[in-house]
Amino acid sequence: MSVHRRPDSPYWQIRFKIAGRKVRRTTSVTERAAAEELEQELRRALWRQIKLGEKHYTWEQAVEQCTAEDSHQASWERTLRSIERLNRFLADSPLAEITRENIVKIRTALTRHTYLNSEKQPVPLAPATINRDLAVLRSILKRCAGDTKDGVNWGMLDACPKVPLFRLSKVDPLWISREQAHTLLGKFPKHTRGMMIMALATGMRRSNVTDMEWNRVDLKRRTYYVPASKVKGREKGQAVALNTDAIAVLEQWLGKHERYVFCFRKRAPIKQVATRMWRRVVKDCGLEGVTFHSMRHSWASWHVQGETPLKMLQEMGGWATLEMPMRYAHLNPGHLAQYAETSAIGAPASTESDTVESEPKKARLTG
Repeated sequence: MSVHRRPDSPYWQIRFKIAGRKVRRTTSVTERAAAEELEQELRRALWRQIKLGEKHYTWEQAVEQCTAEDSHQASWERTLRSIERLNRFLADSPLAEITRENIVKIRTALTRHTYLNSEKQPVPLAPATINRDLAVLRSILKRCAGDTKDGVNWGMLDACPKVPLFRLSKVDPLWISREQAHTLLGKFPKHTRGMMIMALATGMRRSNVTDMEWNRVDLKRRTYYVPASKVKGREKGQAVALNTDAIAVLEQWLGKHERYVFCFRKRAPIKQVATRMWRRVVKDCGLEGVTFHSMRHSWASWHVQGETPLKMLQEMGGWATLEMPMRYAHLNPGHLAQYAETSAIGAPASTESDTVESEPKKARLTG
């Protein structure tokens, strides 16, 4: 049978063999007639490709090209997770068949997709996660069609279809106050507490904190160097200024591990920070939703509230543009006060109509 449906899925599946090539894919449709029509179209396209030599590139070939070009990027692990979810719908699919209508169906199907959290509970994908998956799909299709700003063209597709994303409401970065930070610090074990203080003191990302190495620490100059291979984007390295809190943490961990600053039971680097213990503590403190990355948000928020110039904050945080630091600018509107007077009209001048007459005017008599 060329089309069939699994008991756990409402969608029809295609499975057949042509010229020694096995084809197995989902149709993403629930009607049998539509699935059989797609199966026949796929058979004809593959026959023309095999017998007549026509070039019909597939999603699998595009993924191979993407892997060859992007697998060195720091964000590749996240990209690969998105590709694996997309493969459930696009495996062996010809690129020409990936239309806007099919992408909308994939987007809807992803809303029903779940993953197991640390407590082995199924959790649905968030709209932001689905948007990241679709952004990966859009990036690959654009390069297949040469529809990119940098001129990359893989020559696999005539035109890139529209990839509709979910419209998300803007959310302010989640940050905590110094008082809340002290509350959390009192409940964490030593290694978690040390990493948390380092993140609050420097604004470094989680991986940069857990992977801190002693050979990149300069206590005399009070700096830490993050190599380009560890920086998001991997464009250039970053020098991180160490304040008094950061220096105190380093002095506490000096000699604990030969290579890495932070370790747990002599094992380093530490791979997981937001553990079950972390979630339990933040929930007990009434701060549910606070993650380790919230420490970076808090660091930036404290700097803005302390009137650190945004341009300086951009350099300290390792951001390429001012767009990210501007997310925190609303926390300190005080620098605008001096310009607010520019539009002042001054105190209104008194007029005759504003004065109160002592005696009413006498009516004129006519007669």
